[in-house]
Amino acid sequence: MDLKTITKKVVMVSDQYEKNCDIKRDADWYILKLHEEVGELTQNYLSYTLRGRKRNLTQAELKQNISNEVADILGQILLFANYHDIDIEKSMEDKWFSYLKLNDGE
Repeated sequence: MDLKTITKKVVMVSDQYEKNCDIKRDADWYILKLHEEVGELTQNYLSYTLRGRKRNLTQAELKQNISNEVADILGQILLFANYHDIDIEKSMEDKWFSYLKLNDGE
């Protein structure tokens, strides 16, 4: 699945979330929700690495929680970029992958 398709699906889920939870998504919501999800990843990572409460979960369940939070973060990044009309693929080419082009010449 390509990034545009993933983004379209994430937006559809977020639209449902907004309706079902009766919330208002504005510019601040996208960045605050991303921050919330990073906090949840941190909490679950601490539990997984035995530096936080395990909450009676197995290591496999804790690892699944980490996986779920990574998905939440990616979803929120896609929503943030979509809301602010940011082309992530172009941004990655310009910012990250430009270093590969520099190394190709060496």
